[in-house]
Amino acid sequence: MKFSSLVSFFERLEETASQIEMTEILADLFEKASEEDIDIVCYFVLGNIAPGYSEADLGLGDKTVISALALGSGRDEEEVSRWVRDKGTLSALAADLEIPWKEGFRDYIAVEDGLRVEDVHDALMQIATASGSGSMKKKKIILGAMLAAADAKERYYITRLATGTMRLGAGDRTLLDGMSYSISGTKEHRPVLEHAYYTCSDIGHVAKVLKRSGISGVKKIRVSLNRPIRPMLTQRVGERAEIPEKITSARIAAEEKYDGERIEAHKDGDDIHLFSRRLTDITGQFPDVVEEVRSGIDATTAIIDGEVVAYDAGEGTYQPFQQLMHRRRKYHVKEYAEKVPARYVVFDLLYLNGNSKMSLSYPERRAQLKKILTPSDFLSVSGMKVCASAEEIHDAFSSNLKRGLEGVICKSCASDSVYEPGNRSWQWIKWKKEYETELTDTLDLVIIGAAAGKGKRSGRYGSVLCAAYNEEEDVFQTVCSVGTGFSDEELEALPGKLEDCKREKKPSRCQVRNQSEPDFWFSPEFVIEVLGSEITRSPAHTCNWDDDEKRGFALRFPRFIRWRPEKSPEQATSAEEIAQMYGQQGS
Repeated sequence: MKFSSLVSFFERLEETASQIEMTEILADLFEKASEEDIDIVCYFVLGNIAPGYSEADLGLGDKTVISALALGSGRDEEEVSRWVRDKGTLSALAADLEIPWKEGFRDYIAVEDGLRVEDVHDALMQIATASGSGSMKKKKIILGAMLAAADAKERYYITRLATGTMRLGAGDRTLLDGMSYSISGTKEHRPVLEHAYYTCSDIGHVAKVLKRSGISGVKKIRVSLNRPIRPMLTQRVGERAEIPEKITSARIAAEEKYDGERIEAHKDGDDIHLFSRRLTDITGQFPDVVEEVRSGIDATTAIIDGEVVAYDAGEGTYQPFQQLMHRRRKYHVKEYAEKVPARYVVFDLLYLNGNSKMSLSYPERRAQLKKILTPSDFLSVSGMKVCASAEEIHDAFSSNLKRGLEGVICKSCASDSVYEPGNRSWQWIKWKKEYETELTDTLDLVIIGAAAGKGKRSGRYGSVLCAAYNEEEDVFQTVCSVGTGFSDEELEALPGKLEDCKREKKPSRCQVRNQSEPDFWFSPEFVIEVLGSEITRSPAHTCNWDDDEKRGFALRFPRFIRWRPEKSPEQATSAEEIAQMYGQQGS
């Protein structure tokens, strides 16, 4: 496929704010793309060059791209930097610059009759894999060669891919809808496509199988080592007494709830990979956990699901999540592993010695997990009490709080209590200590905008506009503006933290009422935890918008609690959850 043809689809996607029209455009794209290119096309539409779990990092900062533009155009870097300030974006400048072809570029990209999708992908992968002495120079030359081989529109989108600023407005669920539309003209195949995607976490792979073997081939996609499985999620209730009503199992497991980071571990002999809740490979951040899994899991191959928690083995106590965040680093990893020891508490077994275990019931999976795990100070199976009543769940909950834990995760023990990748099921319900307070609910919300600060906050952001994720529509819908709870240091750092996702206009996946429009826009990237008093109906916010009543849902008296770097925007509190919480208030 010619890259210029793909660029025409990029333009069409950016020109529409309609999810239906976007789905139809993607369906057209899937039909026109070849089997060889379809996976790359999917990655590019999402602004990536490979599956999210891969370690394909381009490592291109703005300064490197400016150097590549200067190198290719024969201009001075300072001159190019001034042009960027005038043009506003690197991509706009790249489109305007004349970058002549040099014979030496042929060593890096061979173009006979215009760029192909494959050419662009190969060049970007060369950049991502360049390492060692002289690697930065090589990255600049490859990018310069690619831009020289491109026309103005192609340079615009190549630069956006290179700088991680693609953001066409289509999310992964919209892509799945487009795939379904391409073969049936409806969303009827979305559940099958979604299950396959949640099982392998590679949307390009799903698209390639669909293109090659149809929906019957997609149904055969299975668990594979080192392709993370999308984690199963929990529901919530308004009152603890509702838990036995929602989980209809005669026996309910009340698992300990920890204040840590969800991690899925893949074991293939001595080769261990750790994946975060965002499905990124974080193996290098936790060498101690890698060693615990290597020595403590008696299996040739296995995939286990659990929580890594900061742990004081001497005191036998768990530490707050903020302590664990010191472990999220590229440098001084061993030093901080000693300063902040981590315990991997495992609660599920998804795959063992070549066979998926997800179709087994929760008690069966747990029993097999206990057989293969040798406990140590820093590796254990999660604590759990089997309960038969709301009173027993309350006892387990109270016991956990006394030991410094967050609460309980209640899980069905029925014969059909299978593991559901990516789903938020009534088989699992969380109950945290925050739910026992007057301010009953914490939400994980996505920052999509900010208001200019006034008075003492002049020159900074006064508040941030936050949204929930509507899974069905694949959009972000506003819930509240948050201005309290931030420390002075956090407010001071906020503009710098959000700078890379700042946008000139409203991102297409964000739904905002006119009266709530912020002074500054951000692409949906950062998730924060917010505490509020109650959920109300509001004409100012779009969450679960009702056209008849002209109102959505809003969170009253919101207060910032903490950043949630381990969560992707699509893993934020859903619009459906907020609707459920509103109903549970009895409003």
